[in-house]
This record gives sequence, structure tokens and C-alpha cells, in this order.
Amino acid sequence: MKMKITGFVISLLFTVLALAQPPSEALSYDALLQQIDLYQGTQKVWPYLETYLRKAKQENNAPEIVFAYREMLHECPEKLRLVYADSLIAAARQSGDNDLIGDAYLTRGIVYYQRNSHQMALDNYIRANSYLVATKDDYLKNKVKYSIAQIKYYLGYYHEAISLFNECIAYFKKEEPLPYLKSLHCLTVCYTFVGNLEKAEETSWLALAESARLRIKDLLPYLESAQGVIELEKSNYGTAVKHLTYALPLIQKDGDYANESIAHFNLGKAYWELGSLDSAALHFKKVDTIFLTKKFLRPDLRRSYEYLIKYYNQKEMPNHELVYVDRLLQADSVLGKEFRYLIKKVYKEYDTTELLSEKQQIQSQLNHTQGLSMALKATIIVLVLGLGILYYRHKMLHKQYRRRFEELLKNEPPAVTQTQSTPAETLDINPVIVNHIVRQLEGFEQKHGFLKKDITATKLAETFDTNSKYLSKVINTRRGKSFINYINDLRIDYLVARLKAEPQIRKYTNGALADEAGFSTAQHFVTAFKKKTGMPPGYFVEEYEKTEGKK
Repeated sequence: MKMKITGFVISLLFTVLALAQPPSEALSYDALLQQIDLYQGTQKVWPYLETYLRKAKQENNAPEIVFAYREMLHECPEKLRLVYADSLIAAARQSGDNDLIGDAYLTRGIVYYQRNSHQMALDNYIRANSYLVATKDDYLKNKVKYSIAQIKYYLGYYHEAISLFNECIAYFKKEEPLPYLKSLHCLTVCYTFVGNLEKAEETSWLALAESARLRIKDLLPYLESAQGVIELEKSNYGTAVKHLTYALPLIQKDGDYANESIAHFNLGKAYWELGSLDSAALHFKKVDTIFLTKKFLRPDLRRSYEYLIKYYNQKEMPNHELVYVDRLLQADSVLGKEFRYLIKKVYKEYDTTELLSEKQQIQSQLNHTQGLSMALKATIIVLVLGLGILYYRHKMLHKQYRRRFEELLKNEPPAVTQTQSTPAETLDINPVIVNHIVRQLEGFEQKHGFLKKDITATKLAETFDTNSKYLSKVINTRRGKSFINYINDLRIDYLVARLKAEPQIRKYTNGALADEAGFSTAQHFVTAFKKKTGMPPGYFVEEYEKTEGKK
């Protein structure tokens, strides 16, 4: 009995030591990714992320390097996110893929926005948009649109923000639950600011209902706060206080000082209208504290200082009154500089309508004048060159997609059941077992078993009466790919065949196509489709429709 216990302890010790060793770069990306998914949100994830990055760097695999830095950015402490964002951009630029580069700049912009560095956020959004202008990826297009809409909302261009948020909602509703709910929340706030309280309340209730349906609770404090502001605008001050008081500690718990400041300001207004001036002043002072410590303030929040000046004037405390007069001047100076920069940037470098209007003015001037000044000529040249560069990029990308499309039409994908002639002995697996697994795979492929969404190597091995190690080895040698790529390629080949044969499914959204092919999300489907075919699904459908129309 003692010997058995000792043996167990030694075995356990060796297991612990093995687990303490850093993972090897010899592991496949898929194997590392499984561990990353398993330990997501914990410190245990870092050895696998670092191994993934080292492996990608050793292989000079730019897309995988980009993936590693993106995952690290999501896992690292807030103070290090900009460091990883910079590394993400450097890796994306190395890849030469405009979608990856644009998405990297967008990610860095979001990091800046979360820090309330709106100028830096907008600079990165504009840079991202310049790379994504010709993208076929609707998710990235709407991600940029949502980011610009937030800046417009911050600047007070609520009607323009409403238009953008509505476009985002129409897309995200089908594809991305959390961005969908965030867009609904922002739309609620914008409707409130423009005084359309009926639409604001309707959108707020929709957001609450959708949060319950989708079982996503992250935004409930913010929706509660938005409802409080609606009640405030309806002069239901007591109800507003209840909503805002409930939301405030939950927002503070999130560490979201921007929305904390907004909640304090609205509570201050509600208490002021209720005649509780001392309570109101406490909340307005919280807005001031956040401005001093975090440098966050919006034009509507500056009114906190007007209320405090009035409060101390009524209290006949001129020294305190003077403090907040000075603070109001300081706030106006900061807001003035930031808003001048943001307004110029967002209108000159993003808004297409503004650019087209400017172009029409130049053309009109050309029709009514005999000559052009050197400055105007320079403007035209820059505009033409800029449009030329954008057109060239678009044509190159289109050419690349077209070439892959024609290859896909000419060369039907080889039947996946064709096996390579690798001898079973080289696998270190009994030939009887190898032949059994191969036969099972053939049946699996013929019966479209790969369409099940929750399929894993372990689950499939169990149905084959074998183990996942043997299964992965056979797939690697007989199918020439990893398990995940094997499943994804089967799904894409299946879907391409259906897209060719069934005109009705060409009208499906990416989310619906993903569901048809067994993918868990639209984004995973789009990524797998581009990897297998070299083009986005939208482009393939569009070109195939044209080809069919010519027959």
C-alpha cells in the first residue's frame, strides 16, 4: 500500500513539473489556440500566448503574429494596451494586408477612446478608414462607422450620429450581439439630446428587451442611466434619481469614469430641480474631481461649474465661487482646443459628403473663371492623386480577388476523400486502426458530419471509437492539414458548391451562411472563407451571379 501511495505521489510530482514547463513551439497553432481559449481571462493564458508569438515570429508568419498581439492586447493590463497596440500595427503593416492594417489602427483608436483621448482616437480612426475604404468586409466597415459615430456624438452632432448608429444597428443586429446593444444604447442617448423623447424611450425599452433575449447583462447599468436621463428630461426628477442612483455604483465598479461623470452630472441636475441643492452640489463636485484627475469633460458637463457658481453665490461664499469661475474658464479653454481639432479632422478627413461638396465647388469655380491660382491647382492635383491612389488600391485588390475567383471556377476542389499514399507504419499506428479511421472519415465527409457546430477532435474521435491523437495524426497525413483546417475546408467546399447550385442562398447574410455551414459566428466563417478561397464571401457571390447572368 505504501509503495502504491509513493508511486502516486511521484507520478503527481512529475505531472506538476511537466505542467510548469513552458509550452513548446513544436505545438501546432490549433493546439496552442485551444489552450488560449481554455485559460482566457487568467494569468495561465500568458505562456501559451508568448509561445504562439515566438512560433509565429520564427516562421515569419505575419498574420499569426498579428493574431498573437491582438490576443495579448485583450489579456494585458490597461496600462500596457497601447504598447501591444503599437506592436499590433507594426505586425499588420508587415503583412501588407490592408484589412489587417486598418483593423489594427482601429483597435489602437479604440484603446485611446477608452482613455478619453479623443484626438488620438480620431487620428487612428481616420487612418484605419484610409486602409479600409475598399474593403469587402462589412464588419470592419461598420466597426469604423460606429467609432466615428461616437466621436460625432461626443462633439454634439447628434443627428449625424443617429444616422450612423442606425446603419450600425441594421448590420450588427444580424451579426454581432454586443455591438448591436452598444449601438442601441448610444442611439437612445442621441435621441434624448435632440429632444425626441418618444424615440429615446422606445429605443431604450428595445435595448432592455434585446439584452434579456440575448442574455447579455454588460450594458444594463448604462441603459438604466440612459432611462434616468429620459425621466430627467420629462421632469420626473424623483424617478430620474432612482434610475441614476441604481446605475452609478455599477458604473463605478466597471471603472468607467466618463459615464460616472455623466451620471453625477444628471443626478446633480435632478437634485437641483428637487430643491436639494446641497446634494446637487456634491454631485457637481464629483464632475469637477473627474475633470481634474482624469481630464474628462464634455460641453454639457461644463454646466456643473455654472451650477456650482450659482450655488456658492446663493451661499454668499465668494472665495468658493471664484474657484469655480476659474475652473469654468479652464474647462472652456480645454474644450475649445480639443473641439476645434476634432471638428476639423472629422469633417475634412472622414465625411465623404463634405469632400464631394468641396469638389463640386472647385468644379463650379472652374466654369466661371478664366484661370486658376497656383493654390487651387495644387488642391486639384492633390485631390486627383489621392483619388488615383485609392482607385489603384481598389483595382489591385479587385484583380487579386478576380484571379482567385477564376481559379476557383476552373479548378473544382479535389474530393477530400482522396488520400495520400503515406504508409501506415510511418504513423506509429496499427494499420488496422488507420484504415478504420480513414473509412470513418470517408463516411463522415459523405454524410456531411462536419456541419455540426460543436464538433471537436475529441468528440469526433469518440464517435470513431478511437482517440483524438490518432485521429489528428491520420488527418494530418491523409488529408494534409490540421483538424481545424480540415473541418473548415470541408465546410467552405460544401458551401461553395451550394452557392453555385442554389441561387436562393446567395441572398443570405454572412450570419445565415455561417449557420448553414456549421460555423459558430459570422466572423469565423468570413475568415475561413477568405483563407480557403482567397476572397470574401460577398465578392464570390457577386461575381458568380454575374457569371450566371451571362449564360
